[in-house]
Amino acid sequence: MLVTSTTLLWTVTAGLAAYYCFRFLFGRPQNFPKGPPRLPLLGGYGIMLMINYKHLHKAAAWLSNFYNTKLVGIHLASYPSILVNDYDTVKEVLTRVEFDGRPDLFLGRLREKTFERRGILLTDGPDWKEQRWFMLRYLRDFGFGRRFAELEVETDCEIRTLIEMVRYGAKYEHEGEFIAPDGSVKCPHVLFGCFANTFLYVLSGERIDRAEAAPLFEVGKHALAFLRHGDDYGTVLSLIPWIRHLFPNASNYTRLRNASMGLNAFIESVVRKHLDSYEESHVRCFLDLYFQEMKKVEPKEEGFGFQFDQLIVALADFFVAAIAGVSIQLSLLFERLLLNPTVLTRMQAEIDNVVGHGRLPTLDDRINLPYTEATLREAMRIDTLVPSGFAHMAQQDTTLRGYDVPKGTILMLGLDAIHNQRDIWGDPEVFRPGRFLDSHGRMSLAKDVSVPFGAGKRLCAGETFSRNTMFLVVAALVQNFNLRQPGSDKKPDLGARSTGVAISPADFWLKFEPR
Repeated sequence: MLVTSTTLLWTVTAGLAAYYCFRFLFGRPQNFPKGPPRLPLLGGYGIMLMINYKHLHKAAAWLSNFYNTKLVGIHLASYPSILVNDYDTVKEVLTRVEFDGRPDLFLGRLREKTFERRGILLTDGPDWKEQRWFMLRYLRDFGFGRRFAELEVETDCEIRTLIEMVRYGAKYEHEGEFIAPDGSVKCPHVLFGCFANTFLYVLSGERIDRAEAAPLFEVGKHALAFLRHGDDYGTVLSLIPWIRHLFPNASNYTRLRNASMGLNAFIESVVRKHLDSYEESHVRCFLDLYFQEMKKVEPKEEGFGFQFDQLIVALADFFVAAIAGVSIQLSLLFERLLLNPTVLTRMQAEIDNVVGHGRLPTLDDRINLPYTEATLREAMRIDTLVPSGFAHMAQQDTTLRGYDVPKGTILMLGLDAIHNQRDIWGDPEVFRPGRFLDSHGRMSLAKDVSVPFGAGKRLCAGETFSRNTMFLVVAALVQNFNLRQPGSDKKPDLGARSTGVAISPADFWLKFEPR
């Protein structure tokens, strides 16, 4: 009898253990999309790493094909999540207010000195709405998101400085790091100063002279490091944050933390300089408007408001995109132009015909340079900068395409997948700017259904600024130079690209040969 009871007890225990293991591995919320099993610690994120640890957006697309579904249910560690790899569904998520939340991931918190949740990009709720509205409303007054004559003059000056650098080579010691003796330049680093100074003027009404611009290139490297060494799912740090205590270097925590603190230190130096000379009765720039709110509004006990540390991280959100993001995007375009020289030739012919060589292209020329504009749009489609977007989160219990989506569910949107969706684009793997032109060769916005900047309330705040500035820089460089890889006829290796928060080429050297 004793043996029988012991055997029964062990059998029940083993059965319960097997049941709970099964529930852990394959359990999911009721009426949730099907997907891979949930592994210990990392959940389905571990499965994705095994499929393609270098490019998680490609792992997400593989899972969608494997399960033959547009929505894949997965656990990212303890977070129930849905991978969305269908154009119509992605657009629906982007435009529904109940999906406007952001998960509280550690990758966002490590960007703040005391690990508080701050900024614009990775926050949500009433504080986010208040901060986003204020910053977009008043940055517009200084040219961010609209035409502004003073900013266009300053941007023209920055582009002329960039042209001078690539035409005549290094002039100051710090430029030797990204301009070689033979005149070739290092991408994306050579672009940092131009874009950083342009946004700095929007922010503070000032630019840094070329001779003293070393800090701009340093802050660009910090921003680049963050985009390269995070990943579009928040990295393992967001899923098991305590791993940073055991493996600070292997987990990339040290690199990401140092990059964030370096970026913040530069922004803080700019802010403190203006705060020290601030006069309430005299508004000089956007920063002064924010200082006014800081002095009017009482600090909040919970959440965040018009506080110094909130301003620093919010501006870091803008700086990362305005410096490193656009520099990476143009570097990806340069690789495409090297692989597609006929596209470059056609751009040059168009610019020669419309603008000539006596001046630089302006935003007024844009409507008459449809192929140049289409080339930039095609570059942002085929090389989607942030291939999985930034994580959205359901703010309430809801449904999506017939599935239940519990409150707190993370949604990862396959922007790269929908920009390569064959039933939308026909030949998505082909770099073909003409897909955005009508039968008369004019730019057709109706044909551009890409969403490289997202959509809805979470639309990238810097879309207009980025599109305008990138157009001006690309048009000016193509007008003045041919592109060549120095010392070799070897073609760019697109397989050498990496995916962090953004997709990025390995650093490469490029020769701008005067036309």
